[in-house]
Amino acid sequence: MQDKPTNFPAAQPGGAPLKSITEVLLERRATNSFTDEEVPDEYLQAILKFGAQAPSGYNLQPWRFVVVRGEENRKRLQQAAFNQPKVGQAPVVIIAVGMKEEWKQTADEIFREGAERGAGNPATVEQYKQGALQFLSGFDPALWVNRHTMIAVTTMMLVAEAYGFDTAPMEGFDAVAVRREFGIPEEGEVVALLAVGRAKEPDKAYPGRFPLERIVSSESYGEAWKEK
Repeated sequence: MQDKPTNFPAAQPGGAPLKSITEVLLERRATNSFTDEEVPDEYLQAILKFGAQAPSGYNLQPWRFVVVRGEENRKRLQQAAFNQPKVGQAPVVIIAVGMKEEWKQTADEIFREGAERGAGNPATVEQYKQGALQFLSGFDPALWVNRHTMIAVTTMMLVAEAYGFDTAPMEGFDAVAVRREFGIPEEGEVVALLAVGRAKEPDKAYPGRFPLERIVSSESYGEAWKEK
């Protein structure tokens, strides 16, 4: 497995400073339309590297990603995505896939390497693995990989925004067609498509969010939350 990311861009293209986490969270929008400006390889690599650092249950990392950049391939993907124009417009579209079975084969590698890195006890790796497998056997595998893969997708969206790029997460597609067209195994749950590029102006306006008192409860659901 990879170490912590290194050799990634420390600024936006052109030398502009990276956006702060507060700017990223407040300025990110789902882009409706993209220009044809390319995403430089070093920035795409950084987006993917940081996405791979997303957390997952037991560090099992059940996600896999197919990066689609070729024009003809994006057109094929667009057809499988109900012909959404932005799939063909964006210079990069990432197919996010949750593997419902593969993580069972990689669990031993993950747990042993984690123990070697000081994140566990080498003497109890097998016991830990069996406990994890037993616990996760009670989950719907499609639901479980969906949850964790979307954490990685969200991470990539936020990293792209920090570097000054725009994104559009999409769940409108024919999963069977996407699997067929891009050689994804049957066990692969096609979770989302993530278009990455530069948005066409004008940018979307801030649509607003519910205030905390509408969405946060104190101690028990429905109990009023008040700022101290």
